[in-house]
Amino acid sequence: MKREKVLICVLVALLILPTLFAQGEKAGAGKEAPVVLLHDKSGSPSYQPFFEGMAEIVKDRTGIVMEPTAYPSTDVFMAQVRSSMLTKDAPGLFTWWSTYRMKDMIDSGVLAETTSLWDKHGDEFPQGLRDAFTFDGKVYGFPYSVEYWVIWYNKDVFKRYNLQEPKTWDEFTALSETLIKNKVTPLMTTVEGRWPTFIIFEELVMGEDPQLYKDLCEGRAKYSDPRVVKAFKMWGDMIRAGYFTAPGTDVWAGGARDFNQGKVAMAPFGTWYMDTLTSNGVPEENIGAFILPSHNPKAGNSVITEMSPLLISKNAANLESAMKVADYWMSPEGNEVFAEFVTFYPANQKSGTDFLPEIKKEIAQTVIDGEFNVSNRYWEATPTPICEVAVDQFAKFMINPDTLDEVIVELDRVADSYWKSVKK
Repeated sequence: MKREKVLICVLVALLILPTLFAQGEKAGAGKEAPVVLLHDKSGSPSYQPFFEGMAEIVKDRTGIVMEPTAYPSTDVFMAQVRSSMLTKDAPGLFTWWSTYRMKDMIDSGVLAETTSLWDKHGDEFPQGLRDAFTFDGKVYGFPYSVEYWVIWYNKDVFKRYNLQEPKTWDEFTALSETLIKNKVTPLMTTVEGRWPTFIIFEELVMGEDPQLYKDLCEGRAKYSDPRVVKAFKMWGDMIRAGYFTAPGTDVWAGGARDFNQGKVAMAPFGTWYMDTLTSNGVPEENIGAFILPSHNPKAGNSVITEMSPLLISKNAANLESAMKVADYWMSPEGNEVFAEFVTFYPANQKSGTDFLPEIKKEIAQTVIDGEFNVSNRYWEATPTPICEVAVDQFAKFMINPDTLDEVIVELDRVADSYWKSVKK
């Protein structure tokens, strides 16, 4: 009898369960899954609280639920993103890098186009930013913040030697010569970490001609172009004259110490470097900044920018909602909200900046008032296969500027090989 009861219970369960599942599916049919935002920014500082704060604002403003998900390392994060892009698990949004660092995804057809959003917000962003997200006339992703590349300087050192922020290249070289005469190294540079080696190179090529810089990065000009060679030779002359710290300089904790002690007067880095200085004991009131003047007066006002992008997966299950989140995030309000969380510049030029330190607000206003040409930094602006070789060649040149001819030959070889391969 007991066995019969068990069989009856099993049969009833088998009859009921499909009905329960069907009801559950029906109940959840009207609820869209959250828009997942994947990122690798869980280090120090962790961006997870910032993204979670943004998720609350997004839900309040759009009604869309956004779910930030952090990965412990960049390698794991990149592997997860790439493996999911062709599946139903493709993230709605994910952090990445701009221009040529995202081109392989564009070529694979896994990114959603955001051209319509850029058109909608067209007068709110400088053209240079849009260009950094554009291939073949189509735009992908958007920046959630930007950082300008400036020359940080020690105010006490400038005051001691009666120096002013330079408005021209001649004024810049004159103050540098004054510093050298007084046994103060003008500029902090390094080959450590490889990537910082492109900083002076991009500044000098852009200072010759912003269009030349763009053409070089995009394969329309060669490294052996006489104007690029001119920039290299200027750089070599500056190295020989003692403008820079030793190639092995620690520009982080050690650099901040030397800056604070007046051993080095200036540091050419992104506006994020201010946090490096203050967190290593440099008083905020002793920190000044200016944008390096172009050495060619015809080049006009130019500034390098570094942007932090969010990309959208074309195969995301809730693509429409992801686009709505992007639309809000690109708006003056949305861009400002997140920029305030991280205390970076909003990419949208109509966003407020009252939350920034005074010196950063002055830099942003200078860029706007001076109608500066905004160019993407070399790390993202040129194809990755070229960049990875170039930074090592720049390091070789920094260590020994007499290797200029060898460096140019190698840069042309690598660039020519790459551009030839993509034009097939």
